Amino acid sequence: MANPAEALIHIEDDRGTARQSGPGWRILVVDDDEQVHLATRLALEGMDFRGRLLTLDSCYTAWEAFEYLAGTPDIAVVLLDVVMEDERAGLDLVRRIREELRNDQVRIVLRTGQPGYAPELEVIRQYDINDYKAKTELTVTRLASSIITALRSYEQIVALDRHRRGLEQVIKASADLFSERSLNEFSAGVLIQLAAQMGIEPEGLLCAQGTVDGPVIVAAAGRFAGHIRKPLASLGNMEIEAALLEAFSRREGFKSRGGDILYLQSGSAHPAAIYMSTPTPVDEQKRDLVRLFTINVALGFETATLFEHLRSVAFTDPLTALPNRAGFIAALDRAASGQNLVVILLDLDQFHFINARLGFQVADALLRAVGHRLVANFPEAVAVSRFGGDRFALALPAPAQADLSLALLESRLEVAFETGFDVAGRHASLSATSGCTFTVTGATGGPDGQPAGDLLVQQASLALKDAKLRARGRLIAFNLELERRNHAGLALLAEFRAALRNRELVLHYQPKLDLMTGRPVGVEALVRWQSPRHGLLMPAQFLDLAEASGLVLPMGLQVLEMAIRQRRAWRTEGLDIPVAVNVCALQVQQADFLQGIDGVLLAQEAAAEGIEMEITESVFVGDDARTFDHIQGLRDRGFGVALDDFGTGYSSLSYLNRLPATTVKIDRRFVQGMNRDAKSDMLVRAIIQVAAVIDAKVVAEGVETEDQAERLRALGVPVAQGFLYSPGLPAEELAIWWLKQDAPEVKD
Repeated sequence: MANPAEALIHIEDDRGTARQSGPGWRILVVDDDEQVHLATRLALEGMDFRGRLLTLDSCYTAWEAFEYLAGTPDIAVVLLDVVMEDERAGLDLVRRIREELRNDQVRIVLRTGQPGYAPELEVIRQYDINDYKAKTELTVTRLASSIITALRSYEQIVALDRHRRGLEQVIKASADLFSERSLNEFSAGVLIQLAAQMGIEPEGLLCAQGTVDGPVIVAAAGRFAGHIRKPLASLGNMEIEAALLEAFSRREGFKSRGGDILYLQSGSAHPAAIYMSTPTPVDEQKRDLVRLFTINVALGFETATLFEHLRSVAFTDPLTALPNRAGFIAALDRAASGQNLVVILLDLDQFHFINARLGFQVADALLRAVGHRLVANFPEAVAVSRFGGDRFALALPAPAQADLSLALLESRLEVAFETGFDVAGRHASLSATSGCTFTVTGATGGPDGQPAGDLLVQQASLALKDAKLRARGRLIAFNLELERRNHAGLALLAEFRAALRNRELVLHYQPKLDLMTGRPVGVEALVRWQSPRHGLLMPAQFLDLAEASGLVLPMGLQVLEMAIRQRRAWRTEGLDIPVAVNVCALQVQQADFLQGIDGVLLAQEAAAEGIEMEITESVFVGDDARTFDHIQGLRDRGFGVALDDFGTGYSSLSYLNRLPATTVKIDRRFVQGMNRDAKSDMLVRAIIQVAAVIDAKVVAEGVETEDQAERLRALGVPVAQGFLYSPGLPAEELAIWWLKQDAPEVKD
């Protein structure tokens, strides 16, 4: 015969009283079936827990149960049917108990006779439900087990609540601790509060955190204070070290020979253990308070650990472990009001070539080496930072005389880079271009409330920009003229945005001539900005702004559109004039470069015939496959491709072998140096030979004298352009000039 205790609860037909109550553990049964109430009473009749009998109360609807619980706060457990008035009645009641009644003590066990309405695990977690059972599996033993488990949980919660009055000081202290986001500050606060609870001086208290590298001391008081942030092994006390390691191993606290060990664990990946030196016995009441305190602060410790990690992520460069931009500015904000500082920003001059040719692993190792070198060479630094990319920053105490210190700083920077760097089996030589600014003691920021750190970095950035424009490899100091020019540049940038919308850009065209016949063979389109405010501006006055702001991308498409439209207009006048259009590296490197080109051709209903794209060598730094695909895409569409400024940039034969160039242009620097510099003359010859190998035409630019033209003819250069023949001309003037040269007309 089966064990009666394991039989399913039998459901009777008799209906009992609606509600009964009595002393002991109060259990509320909520179900719309009277038979369930009767069967539950029969199953639990005479049952006790810790010497206290269970008494059952009954409600038949969720609404009735809510009203009853609102007036009866000492219900320990609710046995709740999921489906009553509707399929969510039980879950809605749980939500109202927790949210509206704010009753977090009562334990809830769900029961249902309809498995199809069983809540998912996520719902059980969300609504703080202790257990869930199908009525078909409720034996007497299983029901009793669920009740006892719930009562144990309820008992613990109530016990904690009873200590609330005695722990008001502890809770207030914990709230203060939670406001401290630093792990070290939080841990130090824990030690202070523990000492207060134990009635002892904060001497000989130690808090250690378990990490993957072993325990680390994160807070200490008294004679241990000098060991903060050091490994536990550095303490030199084998007894304390062994006790803490045992706590981490056992994952619990205990009484050691020399004191008490408390263990903090609240789901954190890095638990903590606290050693308390207790020379005199501690009574159990105080010991209980301390245990409850550690339970209360365990979550706070986990939160502080999380904040410590987030701070590391937010303020530290992961590659070099130096402060990042945010960390550097925060350090400046703290230091700028108390002392004179010099803030230096520096860019590595040749880094992008190293990255392109040696790969990112060598480049990353080099960045780490630079960071270490700067830290070693500037030990007095308030902060050394990697801003990102190849830019670093230094904040140093500044001497009283800034002009004298500038030369010394530049010399120290040169020394830091003069020996080069040996990384990943390679030797790399680098130099740095730098900008700096000096602070004034007591400075708190800019005139508009700008934080001091932001202001200093902005000023140093302006100085660095100036150095990169006119003094590569040097250190330039900030001055008010740089700030004035920066404001003017920002204003000009806003005007340039409007200029693109208003189509204020115009093209001038510089002719290319056949050196043997003197007749024009094409033109190069040169962009100008016809500003209503400033008049006609040359590219040097706005092109850097366009590139830095990304406006060069829409500008490039607009220039191509104008060139195509002008070529069509000339053809209607009987002039077949090939046009070359400059394309910057940033344009070619865009993923949608060819789509933009196709959009212009479609809008103009034009073909690429007679249009040549001039691209500088810098576009090939990095040997990017996309770049070569885009160049080939231009050729596939019928565009010519001219390699501009050849010999001044990347100049790798490997890319020339793959590049579908139709023209190679000899840079003006080589042309103008031919008659006075033998090397320039030899380089021009070499360029002509390279062009012959790749079957490309040669064009010399920057021709200004007849001697230069004569030498180019002697070398066999077929085409030239420059002021010797004509500057860039507006379209109408170019057409007149072209006709004067007796250019042939278009033949139908």
